[in-house]
Amino acid sequence: MRLTEFAITTTLTEGGNAFKDEAGESQTTRIRKADIAPTIQWLEDITKLPLVANTLGSVGKKESSGDLDIAVDENAISKDELVSHLTSWAKSQGIPDDQIVNKGKGFKNGWIDKSGVSVHFKTPIKGNPKNGFVQTDFMFTDDLGWMKFGMFSAGDASSFSGADRNLLMSSLAKSLPGDYKYSWQKGLIVRSTGESISKDPDVIAGVLLGNGHTGKDLDSVETMMAAIKRDPQRMGQLSRLIHDLHDTQGKKPGDIRANAEEADRIQRILSAV
Repeated sequence: MRLTEFAITTTLTEGGNAFKDEAGESQTTRIRKADIAPTIQWLEDITKLPLVANTLGSVGKKESSGDLDIAVDENAISKDELVSHLTSWAKSQGIPDDQIVNKGKGFKNGWIDKSGVSVHFKTPIKGNPKNGFVQTDFMFTDDLGWMKFGMFSAGDASSFSGADRNLLMSSLAKSLPGDYKYSWQKGLIVRSTGESISKDPDVIAGVLLGNGHTGKDLDSVETMMAAIKRDPQRMGQLSRLIHDLHDTQGKKPGDIRANAEEADRIQRILSAV
């Protein structure tokens, strides 16, 4: 069915936020777990890219997802080339040229948008507009393996989000003696200089959790806490970090608020796990 032959009358909610009608209503919705694989396979057909194995975050790991985050190798295709592929598909569906690409705040009801490292696409679920649309975020990187680790989420296997996982790794690095910092974008780095230490998950696990631990132990808040709860030294370091974060002496108001939020988050994790 050509998309111009299908009148979209249903208001779609709870999806990504790149595509909106004139009233500001989202034009994408959540996607059920069972519909994710066939939708991504359809995207592979029109983009000619390997996508099924490159999903990010909790995609496919929960009963539903708000959008589809997929890593794309920037060495294999550029953002402009991907936009060209998607535009060709849209034109083949009879979509007018001036309705294909979003135009800033003036027009958000298109099919393609770009922001930062991403290309966004209003994707027919399972390739059929009758099923509604989900926002796909094609996220470009020169290191697919690292992006999949850095944006990993255990989904329904964890009570915490992927963001919670990364925040705990950041706090663990901060709690260690030395000059460590964890960044989901850069890996384990030297805090004072930004110099890279490692992007190998096994090496990072050995530093954050102790010798003998592997990248699998960094899968979730629960797996990390299971590891460090057996290590009184690591638990003591986290407790000292909470104390230090609550210390307001010589700190700017913005830093005091941020530190208090981090301390509260660590405390909630310690209490919940």
